[in-house]
Amino acid sequence: MDPRLIELYVQRGRLRERIGSQRSQVARDLAPLGRALAGVDRARAGWHQAKRWIVAHPVAVTAGMVALLVWQPRRVFRAVRWGYVSWHQWARVRQWLSDGIKTL
Repeated sequence: MDPRLIELYVQRGRLRERIGSQRSQVARDLAPLGRALAGVDRARAGWHQAKRWIVAHPVAVTAGMVALLVWQPRRVFRAVRWGYVSWHQWARVRQWLSDGIKTL
């Protein structure tokens, strides 16, 4: 067999070993990120489940909101204001990030 071909096969084997070790290293390094993303996935699933429940039970949600508004109007308005400000700030951050990524 051609010595050059043998050398290429040996080099190919070394490269495959190196690739395998790099893959395992990346998997170890990204394990914490995988756990964090699993938590995000669970939170999103809970959010979607709550949203489905709210859509399926509009009368109960409306009755609860009216009861809160009648018994504790200050808390309701404070929560609504906080929610609006938070949403507005989040929209500004998203726009800022979007503009920053476009400039890269």
